[in-house]
Amino acid sequence: MNSNPTHKKPTKLRISRAYFLLFLVLTISFLLGIGGVWIYKEFSDFHKESQNLRKESIERQKDLLVRNANECLNFISYQNKISETRLKHRLENFVKQAHAIANNIYLGNKGKIPDTEIKKRIKQAITALRFTSGRGYIFINTLGGKGVLYPFSKENEGKNLSNFQDLNKNFIVKNEIELMRYKEEAYTKYENHHMVKNKYNAYTKVSFIKKFKPYNWYMGSFAYLDDMKGEIQKEVLTRISQISLDNNNYFFVYQKDGKCLLHGDSVSIGQNYQNYKNPIRRKNVEMLLKSAVMKESGFVSYPDPDAEKGTKVSYIQYIEDWNWIIGAGVFTSDIDKSIEIAGKELQSKVNRYIIQIISIIVLAIIILYFTTRYISSRMKQNFVSFNNFFRRASTQSYKINTEELHFTEFQDLAITINRMIDIRTQKEKELLLAREKAEESDRLKSSFLANMSHEIRTPMNAIIGFSELLQQEDLPQETRQQFFSHIRNSGNTLLNLINDIIDFSKIESGELKISKTTFSLNQLFEELYQTFEKIKTKKGKDHIKLEFTTGLDNSNSLVYSDPLRLKQIITNLVDNALKFTEKGIIQVSYQVDVDSLIFSVKDSGIGISKDKQDVIFSRFRQADDSHARRFGGTGLGLSISRKLAELLNGTMWVESTVDIGSSFFIKIPFLQNEKAELTPINKNTKRKNGYNKNLYGKKVLIVDDYKVNLTLIEQMLHATGLELYVAENGQLAIEYCIKHQIDLVLLDLQMPELNGYDTLKLMRKEQPKIKIIAQTAYALANEKEQILNSGFNGYISKPIVRKELLELIYQMI
Repeated sequence: MNSNPTHKKPTKLRISRAYFLLFLVLTISFLLGIGGVWIYKEFSDFHKESQNLRKESIERQKDLLVRNANECLNFISYQNKISETRLKHRLENFVKQAHAIANNIYLGNKGKIPDTEIKKRIKQAITALRFTSGRGYIFINTLGGKGVLYPFSKENEGKNLSNFQDLNKNFIVKNEIELMRYKEEAYTKYENHHMVKNKYNAYTKVSFIKKFKPYNWYMGSFAYLDDMKGEIQKEVLTRISQISLDNNNYFFVYQKDGKCLLHGDSVSIGQNYQNYKNPIRRKNVEMLLKSAVMKESGFVSYPDPDAEKGTKVSYIQYIEDWNWIIGAGVFTSDIDKSIEIAGKELQSKVNRYIIQIISIIVLAIIILYFTTRYISSRMKQNFVSFNNFFRRASTQSYKINTEELHFTEFQDLAITINRMIDIRTQKEKELLLAREKAEESDRLKSSFLANMSHEIRTPMNAIIGFSELLQQEDLPQETRQQFFSHIRNSGNTLLNLINDIIDFSKIESGELKISKTTFSLNQLFEELYQTFEKIKTKKGKDHIKLEFTTGLDNSNSLVYSDPLRLKQIITNLVDNALKFTEKGIIQVSYQVDVDSLIFSVKDSGIGISKDKQDVIFSRFRQADDSHARRFGGTGLGLSISRKLAELLNGTMWVESTVDIGSSFFIKIPFLQNEKAELTPINKNTKRKNGYNKNLYGKKVLIVDDYKVNLTLIEQMLHATGLELYVAENGQLAIEYCIKHQIDLVLLDLQMPELNGYDTLKLMRKEQPKIKIIAQTAYALANEKEQILNSGFNGYISKPIVRKELLELIYQMI
């Protein structure tokens, strides 16, 4: 019976299994590769170190020889330096010993025996004293120069020696007598510059003399520095012999003539190398002596007489003053033995490293095998958990239990998956909140536009309405003046509204600039007081008391800040206080708080509720936004004031109670710049001659592309006696300047084709000294600075006030 064979699906490799095998293979390969490279590097380093070992060993031995030789030379140099000091001390002790003997004899026999007998005994006692191997003795002379005691030159006793000279023509006794006139004891020294040999074959003589007052004597002794050379050389040889070198190495010292003074072989000391029996040794010493004399110092290599010790390297140094050759050497066979020992240690060290490397690799492979297997098992469990999650999450809201996962990456993935629903919910809430904010923003903008429409149309209504009424011919003059006043006040209201909008735009765009200067704070307060007294009267609120209080006396009220912006902030606050106060008092003051200035504006008005106190500083917001609100406004004043306070590095806040009143505070840094000049707050000062200066016949050119502006300025200047010319563009203005001798030009900046700046440049070419005033409707922060830097003589902004225009013309003409 036939049966169909069973077909099994091919078994696919699991990720955990694949990870286990791949990681294990890669790890073992990596470890073996690293181990091989490590072992190769150790062998390579071993060969390099072996090659450098001999070179370094020889160099170290050479350095050691040089250091030891320099130690000997330093000792010789030191002994030479102190030889004179030592000799002086010995002479001083010798002479003081003789002086003590003489003094004892004198004191012991004074008054007992005659002076002649005392002198005789002193001479007998001192005559026997000797110094420096019997060559030195004590001599005695009178302070008048007469010889008293000369043990080896009896002919000098009783003889006047004042004119005695030595071989170098030095007046020895005369010089000594001169010293004893000022000193009780002294040293003398004579250099034999002519190199004339005395009987001792010495060149430098040192003496010590000491006064003996009882008989007006002075006694002394002398010696030659050359007497110290032998003693120093003995000490040097003893010192060199004590310097420790290796067992087979030693110092040797030869004289230039070949005599051995010091050697490791004691038999050689005292012999001349030419008497050495070993010819190789004689040849070596002869080569050392010649090299030392020629080079003065250096290394010399030569074969050692003992064949088994090989070559010897010596460092030699020639001491010319003593005709000595000092040297020390090392056998290369000793170096080779050291290298062999070091090489064996190095080889042993490399072998240990290799064993350690292999052990580490084997241990690492074992650890990694079990570690990889463990990780693979954990990974498999995590995949099972994810598989179960996706099966259940397809039908229900189910989250992965992160505690069941063993790897941070899987836990992060699980947390991300679990947060998806939470994030979606959160996003929905954020979208709803954003929608509410957008609606609130649209509402605020709509309210602001409605307020702006109201605030603009209200004064415009007055301007247009009263302008129409003024066309009536039968109006009384008083009524006409009232209508004109209403039109002017409404125009100023519109101008203030435009300035607020411009300031707000500058603040929002970051273009508002602070210009700090030194000014009088009390003067600023006085101007504000005078201004608001008039405003209060105009608004019909004379019954409200207005107080301005200063916190500093006039002499100390100079501060460094921006007076215009500070004035703008206080003006806004006082204006609001007048608006919202129907009775009571408005108090404006400032006080110093350590390094700050705190300004306050307090009123007894309607007050602000707690929930509205933060809102009022927001843009487009007012305490009362309803259509039934009692007070107008754009909702920008307080927002601008707070921003200005922050630009002055300060803060602004409010404290208020409904129906009681409000207090606004501004805190800015209290800065004083003593070096700066005081800047007046009101820069529009009159000329010394006032307005009475005769302007008749002066030619003024008015340039503006807007005919209404031309007519307005002509009417403003009609009664001044000025001869007026008008031009509607820059080209006509330049032609007027060419044809007429113009005294002053009022030049608009914004004109078609040829603007004010280009017109200025061309006018200057024709008339370099002509006075030109810029007139502009721009309100940018740096506009005035740009205008004056461009070459204009003055500046006036639109809308033009007749009084300010006349003041400027009087200043220019």
